[in-house]
Amino acid sequence: MKTYTQNLLSCLAIILTSCLLLSACAEKQLEELIEQQEETETGTTEEPTKPEEPVAALPGLPDDVAGYTQWLKLNAEPIPPVPGGDPHNGTKNVYVNKTLEDIAPNGEQQFPYPDGSIVIKEAYRPDKDFVGLIAIMRKKAGVDPDHNDWEFIEYVRNASDAEFRVIARDGVCWGCHAQVEDIDYVFTELD
Repeated sequence: MKTYTQNLLSCLAIILTSCLLLSACAEKQLEELIEQQEETETGTTEEPTKPEEPVAALPGLPDDVAGYTQWLKLNAEPIPPVPGGDPHNGTKNVYVNKTLEDIAPNGEQQFPYPDGSIVIKEAYRPDKDFVGLIAIMRKKAGVDPDHNDWEFIEYVRNASDAEFRVIARDGVCWGCHAQVEDIDYVFTELD
C-alpha cells in the first residue's frame, strides 16, 4: 500500500509540476502577444521617438511651403542648368505637396493636378551652395480658369542668410509655361 501511495503522490507531483510549467509558458506567451498587439497598434517596434520640431519656411517664403523638401519629389535626379540659360537658372529639384497616390493612382501621372496642389521648384544658382530661387505654383479652383487655375510666384535671394523676395508672378510665368499646357503647365513630370 505504501508503494501505491508513493506512486500516486509521485504522479500527482509530476502532474502538478507539469501544470505549473504549462501555466508559466502560457503566461509568457500571453505577455508576448500583448506586446505584439501594442506594437501593431502603435505601428512601431522601436522605442517611441520625440515629436519632430515644427518646420519653418525659409525666410521670406509663405508658411504653406514650410518643409517642402519632405514632399513628393517629381525628378529622380537633380535637373542641370540648361545650356545657354533658362528662367530658373541653376540645378533644380521639383516637389509637390501631394502623394504618389494623388497624382499617379495607377502608377502613371494623371493630369490635371488636383485642386490644392502646390508645386515648388528650387534652384541652386551656379557656383552657389544654397537655394537661391524658389518658384511656386498653387492650384486654386476658380482663381484663373485660362491657366488651369494656377497661381505663379517666383522668389530669389543672393545669400544663404538673406530673405527671399518676389521677382515675378502670374503673367511673367504664363508665356513659358503655356508650352506645357497639355501636362497642366508643369514642366517636370514624375520620374
